[in-house]
Amino acid sequence: MRISEQAKQATRLRILDKAAELFCAKGFDDSTTREIALAAGVAAGTMFNYFPSKETMAMTMVTEALRQGLDEFRRRRTNEEDLTEELFLFIASGLRRLQPLRPFLGPVLERSLSPFPRKAVCQEGEAARLSHLASVQEIIGRHGFTEAPDYAAMTIYWSLYLGILAFWTNDTSPNQEESQALIDYSLRVFVQVISGTGEERGAAYAC
Repeated sequence: MRISEQAKQATRLRILDKAAELFCAKGFDDSTTREIALAAGVAAGTMFNYFPSKETMAMTMVTEALRQGLDEFRRRRTNEEDLTEELFLFIASGLRRLQPLRPFLGPVLERSLSPFPRKAVCQEGEAARLSHLASVQEIIGRHGFTEAPDYAAMTIYWSLYLGILAFWTNDTSPNQEESQALIDYSLRVFVQVISGTGEERGAAYAC
């Protein structure tokens, strides 16, 4: 019997829901694909047709949360922000949407978004990275930077962003206030890097 697209989507969402519940309750590393399949009421083989690994499941959740964060950022942006403020709003909107996943995000992001060379690249993680950087370059372009920042500058940005994520996942300060301070400082550093000092285009954005 042929399964309808609606039924496939329902199964996919059920797998993700149960995986999220287990990841939050037991931790990412201690949750097994067998447990996820059992909780979702599907055979392990069927589950792997949807998601080949736990990392893929988790990064699918991350990607969806970041997409929602991007939508929120676009709704809240006033076009009156300076570059640092707009980048702050972009990152903060994403973190707000990632908040429900925070209990298990650490090891997921470490494996899926790591800048270090790996034998196997998580496709969902790479797609999330490229989408995020494309949004950053779009934001930068709105602030008078007619040329996209070079590879070195974007590598610096990505390293700063990963540092923010790593700190945020373990931040116990009220409302993650220390993370907010780190975001602000990191973005000021990045804007200064791409602006330079005393240059014509940098004069408006130098910190």
